Amino acid sequence: MNKRDLLIVEDDQMSFESLKKILDNLGYQNLVHVTNGMDALNEVKHKVFDVVLMDIGLEGKLDGIDTSSLMEGKSRVIFTSAHHKDGETFKRIAKAGSYGFISKPYTLQQVKDALENALA
Repeated sequence: MNKRDLLIVEDDQMSFESLKKILDNLGYQNLVHVTNGMDALNEVKHKVFDVVLMDIGLEGKLDGIDTSSLMEGKSRVIFTSAHHKDGETFKRIAKAGSYGFISKPYTLQQVKDALENALA
């Protein structure tokens, strides 16, 4: 069992379920799930998370990169995306202070490596 606190910011239910299954297999049990940037910001106001797994393409006013920037470094953020893999997006990710990037669809090894690197 891994006692790390993780926040998952993912608005696609299938992607969330896939990621949750992998995290369960890796022994992570302290998971909080939200579906938009505003809820993510509210969560980090009240709790310190070891890592935030942040989808870039969120619905609503804030995408994942904007949300991360507004967190002001309170948590280590690993970005996730199936579509946002262009140069401009990666420049925004670098500026936001990312601790990693996971391309969807998720694999156990990608998630494991990204979490280990972020937590090191």
